[in-house]
Amino acid sequence: MATSKILAPLCLMVLVFGLCLSMVESQSYGVCEGFDPEAPRCAVRCSVPDYVCGTDGVTYTCGCKDAFCNGVDVVKKGKC
Repeated sequence: MATSKILAPLCLMVLVFGLCLSMVESQSYGVCEGFDPEAPRCAVRCSVPDYVCGTDGVTYTCGCKDAFCNGVDVVKKGKC
């Protein structure tokens, strides 16, 4: 009986954590629509700033490509 009292909350926490991760990932793809995060070319140069906020709380100046090249998903357009 004690085991079920421990396992139920743990299972719920794992489920919630998984849902949160999937929401962050889907937001990244919604913000960076049309950009393939799997194959960025990482020589990032931009003449016009395109600020995006990464999941690490850092503002990336050169947009989605800049964030993805640093291994970070994007939370929103604009500065953090």
